[in-house]
Amino acid sequence: MAKQLQITPLGGLGGIGKNMTVFEYGRNMLVVDCGVMFPSSDMYGIDLVLPDFEVVVKNQDRLRGIVLTHGHMDHIGALPYLVQQIETVIYGTPLTLGLVKKQLEEKGLLHKAELRVLQQGDTIQLGPFKVSPFAVAHSIPDAVGLVIETPVGKVVHTGDYKLDETPAGGRTTDLAALRRLTKGGVLAMLGDSTNADEPGRTETEAVVRETLDRLFIQAKGQRIIIATFSSLLARLQEIVDLAQKHGRKVALTGRSLVENVELARDLGYLRVPDDIIIDAQARIAPGKVVVLSTGSQGEPRSALNRMADGTHRQVKVGQGDVIIISGGTIPGNEEDVSRMINNLFERGANVIYGALAKVHVSGHGSREDMRAMLEAVRPRFLIPVHGEPRHRYLHRQLAQEVGLPQDRVFILKDGIPWASDGTKAWTEKAIALDDVLVDGRLVGEIGEVVIRDRQRLSQDGFIVALIPVNKKRQLVGEPQLVSRGFVALDTSTELLDASRKEIKRQVSRGNQDLKQPLEQLFYRMTQLRPVVLPQFIQV
Repeated sequence: MAKQLQITPLGGLGGIGKNMTVFEYGRNMLVVDCGVMFPSSDMYGIDLVLPDFEVVVKNQDRLRGIVLTHGHMDHIGALPYLVQQIETVIYGTPLTLGLVKKQLEEKGLLHKAELRVLQQGDTIQLGPFKVSPFAVAHSIPDAVGLVIETPVGKVVHTGDYKLDETPAGGRTTDLAALRRLTKGGVLAMLGDSTNADEPGRTETEAVVRETLDRLFIQAKGQRIIIATFSSLLARLQEIVDLAQKHGRKVALTGRSLVENVELARDLGYLRVPDDIIIDAQARIAPGKVVVLSTGSQGEPRSALNRMADGTHRQVKVGQGDVIIISGGTIPGNEEDVSRMINNLFERGANVIYGALAKVHVSGHGSREDMRAMLEAVRPRFLIPVHGEPRHRYLHRQLAQEVGLPQDRVFILKDGIPWASDGTKAWTEKAIALDDVLVDGRLVGEIGEVVIRDRQRLSQDGFIVALIPVNKKRQLVGEPQLVSRGFVALDTSTELLDASRKEIKRQVSRGNQDLKQPLEQLFYRMTQLRPVVLPQFIQV
């Protein structure tokens, strides 16, 4: 049987984040990216969502390496959890590896992974895979796409990109290099679909620079607080440059921001004069400072959200403060961001965000950027990746507009392998994948049942039924019920009496499992489904 190329997405195709793709040929495996996804609002208590990379762990003897496209958490954040279970070589650009190194050091795992630099112009051979990166413009420096040459043809993985002629940091998407690397044709392209529902071209970062410059002028004499992504280093450079231009010092608040600025300065990606950085508690006139903060997504423990709640130890927001939220809202975070903005306004601040001024532009290409990429690569097959289902279906529509037949565009789901012999392409049987949930130090121990219970607790509360029995499991006293988040049982006499009556009836029948009968009773009487915890107490 002829060998075939198989590409299996382990994440990145069901939503924004958790990007991870496995390439296989014969007994060889290559992984591109290994990222996290931030939890949706109904994942109560969950910190991160990881890809299910069990297939990589089980086949680590076949793994030839992990190649990274850039340093955003949705592309590198799951690496410490994978490296806990395997030893491997990780390839990436200098900044990307710097961010990975920091993560691995924090977890005490640096000894388990060899980090090797891979830049535009380099080519590496990993088993049968020949990997060549090409520069792309994105919202973090040192981002690349990949051309992966396999025995059955070349595959282009675009990574996250946009076509920006005046990008922050000066690094454009190098379509000329991409065309050179793909001479002879491209079997398949894995294309970023994030902004497939945005018409036209994604605006240049230069627009944000101009807007921020104007806002600095308008805020003369007032303190400016700017929240942005800690990884958006080019934006941070713009803000530092504007602070110098307008005679302001810069204070940093937020752990990830402080660490990323320090790392980027050490690696030469940020030019920050020593005399411009001050402590956030320094006594300085409001019009002479700009505070750089984390929290553009309204994260509960972020610096800006703590300012909004009045719990930040160093920065107290008040009348006259100008707060600029320079970061697009990630889908699912809308409620948190809206609540934070409202709280900041109520504290007297003037908040400027995306609906009011062009203080952020996406790092992902819109429809015309994507069209240009399709026309530059002209793949035989297209696999839309990185996006929600609507984004990937819209990417397919766009591909049809540039002449790619619908049957050559594969709308996959996580876990569905795409296979090709170099001429034809098809899908193989899906592998079962489960989201791996991180809750504090628990990794993968919180499953669907626990999440469902947490959702029910948040909606209908819980009841503990304390049932006194003797050694023969006979009732020897009056059952006591404790309710939290359900109803006040001491004022709900009818419900309390019915509950005790049902407990006595079930115990007299010898039934030791009271959970289901009580749940059914409460639903009949209230139309609510509290979590019920019966506890037998031997007296």
